[in-house]
Amino acid sequence: MAVHYRTMLTHELKKVAFSNHVDIIGVADPKVFDDVPVEDRPRDILSDAKAVVVYAVRFEGASCLFEESWYKEMEELLTRIDKKLREFLTEKGYKAHSFVTEVDFKEELQGLPPSERTHTLARQRRWRGVYYKLQDAAVAAGLGCIGKNRLLITPQHGPCAFLNMMVTDAPLVPDDPFAEDLCANCDLCLKACPTGAILKVNSVGHPDESLCKPRACHFACLRACHEKFLKQRHQLSERQKST
Repeated sequence: MAVHYRTMLTHELKKVAFSNHVDIIGVADPKVFDDVPVEDRPRDILSDAKAVVVYAVRFEGASCLFEESWYKEMEELLTRIDKKLREFLTEKGYKAHSFVTEVDFKEELQGLPPSERTHTLARQRRWRGVYYKLQDAAVAAGLGCIGKNRLLITPQHGPCAFLNMMVTDAPLVPDDPFAEDLCANCDLCLKACPTGAILKVNSVGHPDESLCKPRACHFACLRACHEKFLKQRHQLSERQKST
């Protein structure tokens, strides 16, 4: 297939995303899930998947993470974004399956016969099985790096990026993986963590769950990282004004 067509298709998809409240978007190769158990890989749902689309919606700091209404609002937004992206790809003749939210499954389960309902719930379990790879997919799609606090750190919005993804058989052009270390020479999140959970990272790269209590410490690691990002952005803005 012509490179020009693939490039234009990728550009058009991203344009649709940006016009529907997406702040960052990238494309990764499905190989990012090769180390996931076979039965849990996205190709088990879409056998001819050719691309993983990862996008992020920014949010303002850690305070909203304590609000259940915010999570509901964000889930509804992601559902609307997924719908728009799927509609675009379907119109182009391709299939797409999103990293389905609970809202999607509740709607999908309504009116289904028992056998189909069981299959749908099985798909939900498979998607939950690849959830921990979402950040790796974001890095592979060029969105940012995984910081010392094990959060995705983006150059545009620091750690305040709410992620989602979908797989498609559309021949999209993959973005270059994110290679920059945005946490170089910075230990603010480690110093901010009151329990030392970040220092004890488990085998899948997440902080020690027995020590990590983000709500109890008010997301101290995210706050420290976000404050640093805001300071850097302010300094950059001041330098630009002075030139």
